[in-house]
Amino acid sequence: MRKLRTLDVWDTLLRRRCHPDNSKKASARILLLRLFDHLKPEFQDQNRIFRERCAIEGEEARRDGDGEYIHSDVMTVLITRILNNASDINIPDVSDEITEYEIQFEINNTYPDPHIVDFIKKYPAEKTIFLSDFYMPATDLKRLLNHHGLTSIVNEGISSCDTGLNKRSGRLFSYVHSQYNITPEEHVHIGDNIHSDVMMPRALGLEGVHFMPSDEHEKRQKFEEIFHGKCNVIQHISEKIQESADPFLVDISMQKQSAYRLGLNSAPLLIGFVTYIAEQSLKDNIEKLYFFTREGEFYINIWKHLFPDNTLFGQRLPQTDVLEVSRLSTFCASLREVSTAEMMRVWNLYSTQSIFSLFKTLGIDPEISRNLCRKYNIIPENDIIYPWQDKRVQELFGDSEFVKIIQSSIDEKKYNLLSYLSQKGLTQETSRIGIVDIGWRGTIQDNISFLFPNTKIFGYYLGLQMFLNPQPENCQKSSFGPDANKSRSNIHLLDAVSLIEMLCNSPSGSVLGYHLDRHGRMISGRLVDQDENQVFYDFVSYFQEAVLFAARLWSDNIETHVISSDDLHDYACVIWKNLVQDTDADLLNAYHSLSHNEIFGMGQFINKSDVPSFREMISTLFSKTERYKFIQFIIQNQLISSFKKRRDIGWTYKIFLIGIIKMALQYKHFRNFLRIINAEK
Repeated sequence: MRKLRTLDVWDTLLRRRCHPDNSKKASARILLLRLFDHLKPEFQDQNRIFRERCAIEGEEARRDGDGEYIHSDVMTVLITRILNNASDINIPDVSDEITEYEIQFEINNTYPDPHIVDFIKKYPAEKTIFLSDFYMPATDLKRLLNHHGLTSIVNEGISSCDTGLNKRSGRLFSYVHSQYNITPEEHVHIGDNIHSDVMMPRALGLEGVHFMPSDEHEKRQKFEEIFHGKCNVIQHISEKIQESADPFLVDISMQKQSAYRLGLNSAPLLIGFVTYIAEQSLKDNIEKLYFFTREGEFYINIWKHLFPDNTLFGQRLPQTDVLEVSRLSTFCASLREVSTAEMMRVWNLYSTQSIFSLFKTLGIDPEISRNLCRKYNIIPENDIIYPWQDKRVQELFGDSEFVKIIQSSIDEKKYNLLSYLSQKGLTQETSRIGIVDIGWRGTIQDNISFLFPNTKIFGYYLGLQMFLNPQPENCQKSSFGPDANKSRSNIHLLDAVSLIEMLCNSPSGSVLGYHLDRHGRMISGRLVDQDENQVFYDFVSYFQEAVLFAARLWSDNIETHVISSDDLHDYACVIWKNLVQDTDADLLNAYHSLSHNEIFGMGQFINKSDVPSFREMISTLFSKTERYKFIQFIIQNQLISSFKKRRDIGWTYKIFLIGIIKMALQYKHFRNFLRIINAEK
């Protein structure tokens, strides 16, 4: 029996669930999220910080003969180098925080090698210690070994960073022989590295034993491929999730299976979005994060599955809550005056509107307007093109009785809305909040921003259409997906947003307004449409259930593989494109059954299965009214794939409709392009 047996730590005693450098990438991510506002512009990028750390490790290693360095020294140099002003930050505290995080990262992403205990029995010795070439001290390695219950095998050891000597040069073995007063012949070393753990020990006269079980080595090679981009980590994780879900799918119907599989396949789109929200909320240093109904009810569930302890890479995320709001419940309350100029906030979105639809948009009984409309020769049900230019409408807004009706409603709705928001913790003293919604222009955020002019409100969206209204000064918006205000990249994904809205919807109904309950609390009133909800229960609920299932499994992988929203972005856009351009047949059937709420602006629900007849289309050449109806149909129905697969429309008419929609989309994109160009001038 030999006097001493030394064991390598990494890929011998302990195995990682990821690439070894992932802990360094995770630390770079923390520095980005924690210090974003203090970083030099060139270091406001996770990969740039990681590369700088690697460069500093090289610099520090060259100071020593064996190329060793100490983790804390590297972190101090790195943090100092990436900051705009080093005096703004307590660098030792941040360095200690990062060091502790990396230890926790290793604890969470390692496990004992399943073969090592039996393997070392072949090489008995009087004493066993660990011997590791590593940039953290032996005390930290002992924490890892203790956590995994390996101290019964080895409870002490040496790390190269403690001595400045390593196995690679052979000098650490000589140091061990001196420290333990043994000869090389009395020493056996076991490890995975063919040079450091086998060839070098043998060259020094001790026995070097190669330990590389094939099953564990294959896992390590897979992580190498993922890290170096030879294997798509997102695809890898998605496939694992699909395999995990297969047993559940056996017991549900084919239609439900279709919805569930669609949810599994689409999960990276929504995982990416919610990850983006978390990242931005840390960078923007917000106090609280509000998820807007209705889609926000789904997003906050994803958030809770993705961040069960409400942290991202060790950073505490803001507290979250659902805010029961809608365009309808917030618009009237946010009006600053009763005038055609103020109404442009809605007319810029809906340039043709009847007075009845306007009153519905304001949440006021439209019948109240009938007598006043008669006074100015207005038929309240009839649509008016460019109402702000219509002399009758101008006179109506100059009528004191009309103004009084609207102002009374504004005052009441504003009081109720502010009371409700106060219950949710949003008051005039609130400094910075974040809001989450699906998109597409952030009208609800605008409305709330007008009510809280001293509160900085950050909006996080899946996608953003071109803004048509001036933006409040205290309002900032960004999106995970396409933003037509900043770039033309992927803006075609915004052509058919109602399909995405359907998939992210909730069955709890749209918020109409607020009223006191019997306990004196301000609560929301909701409009629940059973036809709309039937689609949810038959299809959408299974889609969302699958996304939440995937989110639970993505939760660990985001940190383990250091996945950011940027990493998911391009993959997510491909998913989005497939949803709207190569739409699944079962998804289309659900979509055609949809009754879409367009009370705000249009004053009614829109049936997505309705298509104007060929005769009605021809009449647009002669009738201004029919022409307007057809234009509204085109605006509401831009999902070209839905027409391609419909069997109730003749081929000739189908081709014509698709051609018209394509021309309309090209015109819209051209106008948006001109707006971007003009905005940049």
